[in-house]
Amino acid sequence: MSDTVNQIQASYQPAEDRILLNIKTLNERVYLAWITRRFMKLIIPVLHGQHPTSGKSLFDEKTSQIQQVEKEKKQMMGDYDTAYQKPENPEFPLGESPILLSKITFKELYSDKAMLALEPEHGQGILLPYHPDLLGPLIKIFSQALVPADWALELDPILTVPEEASLQ
Repeated sequence: MSDTVNQIQASYQPAEDRILLNIKTLNERVYLAWITRRFMKLIIPVLHGQHPTSGKSLFDEKTSQIQQVEKEKKQMMGDYDTAYQKPENPEFPLGESPILLSKITFKELYSDKAMLALEPEHGQGILLPYHPDLLGPLIKIFSQALVPADWALELDPILTVPEEASLQ
């Protein structure tokens, strides 16, 4: 996915016991994906710059601290109250049925063009910028979707949105 992300929505679907991730781009492309409890346990640390299985930092300490501050600022500035706007003429590059995410890979991780690939077991996935402009809002959106899921992931410390005063 190389289009500019316009809106992201994540909502818990009790009948599926999954979170439906809905990403819409400026040119009305819509990407739908299921996030399972197992995948959520992998992606939350990744959004914080940690390796999904070892927990080790993907960046040096100074870079990690700078990125954390940027993510926190983006979380505070995001619009989380506006309802998702369905496009009039959507295009579904991955199909109209959600894909089931199972893998996380990176492209050009240590460059300015770092990308995060969220992929199914087979086939095309969703490619997103691995940048605080998107990571902070994703953390906030996922944390909101996890409340009704009640999955008891023990991720509270890394899902907490910081107080505005701590960003200065």
